[in-house]
Amino acid sequence: MTGSRDSLLGAALREARKRGRITQRDAVKGCGISYSTLSRIENGVLPVPSLQVALAVARNVGLGEGDVLRLAGPLASAGSAELADPSIRRVLQDGRLNPDALSALRLTHLRLLASEFSADLGSARPVDVRLAAKKADLTLVPNNGTEARFARQGQCYEFPRGNDSAPLGQRLWGAHGIAHRLIAAESGTIPECHVKKVGSVAEREATYVASRILVPQALLAADLRQRPLPQDPIEFTAALERVASRFRVPTQWASARVAEDKIGELNW
Repeated sequence: MTGSRDSLLGAALREARKRGRITQRDAVKGCGISYSTLSRIENGVLPVPSLQVALAVARNVGLGEGDVLRLAGPLASAGSAELADPSIRRVLQDGRLNPDALSALRLTHLRLLASEFSADLGSARPVDVRLAAKKADLTLVPNNGTEARFARQGQCYEFPRGNDSAPLGQRLWGAHGIAHRLIAAESGTIPECHVKKVGSVAEREATYVASRILVPQALLAADLRQRPLPQDPIEFTAALERVASRFRVPTQWASARVAEDKIGELNW
């Protein structure tokens, strides 16, 4: 038998699955384990392979992320040791991560979320938003309204059609909806979009993830290797506009992405 922590987590997954009348085959879709492995986890015979697997199964069966984290317990000893390392332990305050550290980790999390999602969207520039939406299991529906909203339990994103002769807007709306969908899926919630709250954390995060979906890190790096940015200020501005044109994003997005990736390359 596994330890009590794994047994409790396995039992919670089983109870949530049965409440939702979900089969074990459906519960493990996209989770990287077989239904027979899930059966043994639920019955306390096998430990949960990883927190990622537990969270993936939990999303499929409707168990909240908070419940999984509570049952999974504290960080593993290796993770605790890394946070206690003298070179970075100032990120902790009374044993907890300070706000700056949490913000930095959240930003890293969002970058990884976007990068992992964009990994198999192909090498084409610009990124195909319809293909990206399909991968996110999201239907994009431009309408004649002025608001953006999710429908059908978060599986449909309706957004203003705008001017059909300027498809850039629809492209950005689509990426924004996909970003909301990805972020919400991780916590097992239904995505919401409130663009009037443009300064809110949720909207800022969605815009950030959207920019990294449309300008993936690997594609941007390859593009800049082929066409390095010039040093001359005037030529530099023109080059940024060309980057924006190739990826079909606003120049501000291209500038932010180039600046972010260049800062990340600095060797401190």
